[in-house]
Amino acid sequence: MMILVWFVVCIIFFLVQIILGNSGHALEVFALLTAIALFLISKLKKKIRIRNE
Repeated sequence: MMILVWFVVCIIFFLVQIILGNSGHALEVFALLTAIALFLISKLKKKIRIRNE
């Protein structure tokens, strides 16, 4: 699961860097998108765990 999180964070960082570059808001957008992605991964993990039980 940690590898999935690492890949997602790297992809988000890459996309934000391409789109916003050195903009002052790049860090805020990166933090927001990462938080949303981690939340969704957490929900997915719980959903898979419930199905397996």
